[in-house]
Amino acid sequence: MSLITAPNHPVTLADAPNLPQVPSRSPASEVLTTAAKSKPKVLSTQEIHIATVNVRNNKDYVPPMDAKAIYVERPWSERKTRLVNSLLSTGPLHILGCQEVLVSFWTWHICWATLTPMLVLAETTGRKQENTVQSSLTTQRSVGWDAELPRIATIVTLRPLDKENGDQGLVHAINTHYDHKGVEARGQSSLLVRSEIYKWVTNIEAQVGVIEPGPIILFGDFNSPPHEPGYQNITSFHPLEDGQASYTFLDLSKHLLTQPSCSLASSPLQTAPYGPVHTFTGFAPPGSELLRTIDFVMLGTDLSSDNVKKAKEGVRLTAGRGGWEAAKYACLDNFVEGDHEGWTGRWSDHRAVRVTISRSQSTE
Repeated sequence: MSLITAPNHPVTLADAPNLPQVPSRSPASEVLTTAAKSKPKVLSTQEIHIATVNVRNNKDYVPPMDAKAIYVERPWSERKTRLVNSLLSTGPLHILGCQEVLVSFWTWHICWATLTPMLVLAETTGRKQENTVQSSLTTQRSVGWDAELPRIATIVTLRPLDKENGDQGLVHAINTHYDHKGVEARGQSSLLVRSEIYKWVTNIEAQVGVIEPGPIILFGDFNSPPHEPGYQNITSFHPLEDGQASYTFLDLSKHLLTQPSCSLASSPLQTAPYGPVHTFTGFAPPGSELLRTIDFVMLGTDLSSDNVKKAKEGVRLTAGRGGWEAAKYACLDNFVEGDHEGWTGRWSDHRAVRVTISRSQSTE
């Protein structure tokens, strides 16, 4: 994965007319020393672009009785290109997490490994390590708590390489899909995921001997709107009850850097998250009772005393682990109204969520 480096333009002698006038009695050496001390540092910005989408598998697909109906499920053969084009046409993309991918989808575009696959789109990627976490406390492929199906989280640690700057540290990415029926299973899965991610990240970073902590990006279909335990447990600043160490996660739709919240930025900021609030639509028309917000991109942060204190005081945190922040957020609509081929419909029963996280570092 290639991280984008976009340094600001440094101050040069051409900017001198805009500097305060120095009294004529000051020696030339003093003027040069003062200018050197006051020269601002240049910011170098790294960016990672992430998207998550539930593609809606077609294992239960039944052709509609009315072939001209708009708000019905269309076959995957019609939906797949619209879904992919919506992601590729909206800017650079480094990491894509998908849910409900079937084995039959492999032969079309890319070979994905699991039902919660993660596709790393990159020019240059260094070494990679990965793991799968079972959302159950018993055996592999088992069903935990009140869940209907076995559920997993796919964890990947990447070492991105920049063509100009070389090794850029580690990036930890986790794609998950919580159970669609088990409320308790979703709540317990969040506690398990928090614990397992902490174990994985601390172990990997200890092996590598990292200088700076890498970002932890968690995304997927949580099947849990914000009022349910699945969401509340993953975003909680309370420690785990069993005393295990863990991270917590910032929902980036609520922790986005925006113009009102940040006046010092290396690039223009949004005024608010873009797009619809609800990420699940079904194949129903607008205003349906099916609408829910259940797909998220989150950024891991430490349960430090300072972060816990700010959370209790209602301070909106924007920085995750390692100083990474959400610079852009969009929920991409899944409805196409008459494209170039005359097609109208929804390319999935979920909308896609796209996020850009960034970190600015000062350079001499």
